[in-house]
This record gives sequence, C-alpha cells and structure tokens, in this order.
Amino acid sequence: MTYHVAKNGEKSGPFEKEEVYRRLVAGELSGSDLGWHEGMAEWEPLSKLLPPPQAQPVFAPSGVFATNAASLAPPPQGTSGLAIASLVCGILVFLTVGLAGLPAVITGHLALSGIRKSGGALGGRGMAIAGLILGYLGFGLTLIAVLASLAVPAFTMVKTQGDQMKVVSNAKQLVIAMKQYSADHDGKYPPSIETLYDEQIIADRKLLEFPGVTDVPGQGWDYRGAELTDSSEGNAVVLVTKKADRSKRKIVAHNDGSVKVVKERDAP
Repeated sequence: MTYHVAKNGEKSGPFEKEEVYRRLVAGELSGSDLGWHEGMAEWEPLSKLLPPPQAQPVFAPSGVFATNAASLAPPPQGTSGLAIASLVCGILVFLTVGLAGLPAVITGHLALSGIRKSGGALGGRGMAIAGLILGYLGFGLTLIAVLASLAVPAFTMVKTQGDQMKVVSNAKQLVIAMKQYSADHDGKYPPSIETLYDEQIIADRKLLEFPGVTDVPGQGWDYRGAELTDSSEGNAVVLVTKKADRSKRKIVAHNDGSVKVVKERDAP
C-alpha cells in the first residue's frame, strides 16, 4: 500500500510506508501532517494513520508523533569496558586488602555515566553496580587495615609496659626478700638469687620468672648482691635483667629498693 502526504498544503507521493516512516524519523514530516491512501474517505493525521511500529525508533521533534521509550532505545551494541574494569577491580579488593577499592569505585561511576549517556547502546550496568559495591566494601577493608596497623603497635606498647611493671614489682619484692635474708645472716645478702626460694624467703618462685614480652631467650636475673650487704651504698646495683626486652629496655634494681626501667645502652 502506498501513501500520499500533505505538509503545509502541499501534497506529495505516493510513498511506501517505510519511506513515510523514514521522513518522520528525519523530521521531514511530523505526526500532525496529513496522509491518505486509496480507499480512505478523507485525509487523516499521520500520527493516527501510521501508529509507531513496535521496537522501531520513531521520533518527532514536535512530540505529536510520539512513541514509548522502549521503541526509541537502540539495541545494546556492546558491554562497557569501564563496567568490566570496575567489576575486575572489585574482585581484586579481596586480594589487595581493599587497595583496589578506589579504582573499582571510580571506573564504576564512569561506567554508569557512560551507559546512561549511551541511550542503551552500551550494556554492563549490573557489572558496574557490582564493582561499585565491592569497591566501597574495599574502602571498609582498607579502613580496618589502617586502624589495625595503628592499634597493634599501641597494644604491643601497652602490653610491653605492663610486663615491665610486673618485672619491676617482682624486683622490688626480691630486694625486700634479700634484706629479710640479710637480717638472719649478719647483714649479708644470699650467695645467689635462687637461695631466696630454696630457704623459703620467697614462697612463690614466679617472682624469678618473666612475663610475655620480657621473656626473651636467655632471660634471667643478673644477680650482683653476693658481695654486698644491707649496709652497702643505696645506689649499688643488686639485680639487672640479663637480656633487654623487645623494646630494648632492661630492669635495674638498687640496694635502696628503687627499681628502674632503662635503655639497654644505659644499663650498668
């Protein structure tokens, strides 16, 4: 079937239906222009005479010859490369402790923007969204990793200081025990630190042991009181840890009962 058209009072044709559609899409005709084919009693608007076919893009600038969004959208021509990159980076988040999260988010947003502007020519929206989700999850993993890197040294430091204070407390009790021993031995200190436990001056041998961080290989007390007495100078060193702990510190106990934590290079 062929059609005659009338635009601004000027008639033309006949045209095949496909030609009329082409002119409508090109803007040469609009839905308000008139059309007629053999057998019609009178001319009618093209928008009524030729309804837009399904799944064919038909566009009219005036909006009179309108069609639904599905008929205007061109079929996808391919998948967005940025969407694929976003998904790949998102998956790598778990292998890079979240470091791939930033590129996953950036490429994901760019992919969604490109897909939206393509008017349906590009696919991959689902991959872009998945990449974004994984990317933001990567940010969370990175934040946790950063917090952990800050918290672990702080926790280690607190534990080290706690262990040092425990050793300081033990050293003070050992000095007191040495003075108790000297009271029964003409002011002399025991020949070895083990004597305090052997003669039950101290009932708990754990006073001679070392906790966690300070318990390094070869650790123990360097006992220097064998040649000293209760009346020796107060600053005379009676006990020193043999090995520095992991913070490079040693514990030093003096005859007057004072105990200090000093740097390894400053230990006597």
